[in-house]
Amino acid sequence: MKLYFAAAALLTMLSCQQSGNTSSETEGKDSTVTAPDPAIIAAGPQCFTRISGKDTSYLQFHTDNEVINGELEYHLFEKDKNQGTITGTINNNIIEAEYHFMSEGQTSLRPVVFKLENNKAYEAIPSSLDKEGVPVFEKDLTKLKYEETPFVKGDCK
Repeated sequence: MKLYFAAAALLTMLSCQQSGNTSSETEGKDSTVTAPDPAIIAAGPQCFTRISGKDTSYLQFHTDNEVINGELEYHLFEKDKNQGTITGTINNNIIEAEYHFMSEGQTSLRPVVFKLENNKAYEAIPSSLDKEGVPVFEKDLTKLKYEETPFVKGDCK
């Protein structure tokens, strides 16, 4: 089971183009540092869907703009679906959560990170896997890389 998720995570990291934050500095001009944008989502239920080829994933959660609780599902073509709950926090439009899920008859736990931007949720790509195949993310959240195909906000069912 752990090998399956390690392989899936590794394939995801290798097959996706990484999109990171880029910035440019203007020389000779006075610039000010701005504070991060406030949360871009209203408190309450939030629902997102990602369709990538024949794969579909769902992210649904409720937030008070500090804590999130919800559900996350991955329906990967010709693979067992992963379905479970997420619990975590949201800070500066970054969700850090634990994903408790069932797949292949086993319950598992792994960290997940999402960036919320323009009514989309971008899933972070792990920088590595630990010895048990659990994703490990950069501690410096500004260095995270994200999946190219986002979850898109929609109506909750």
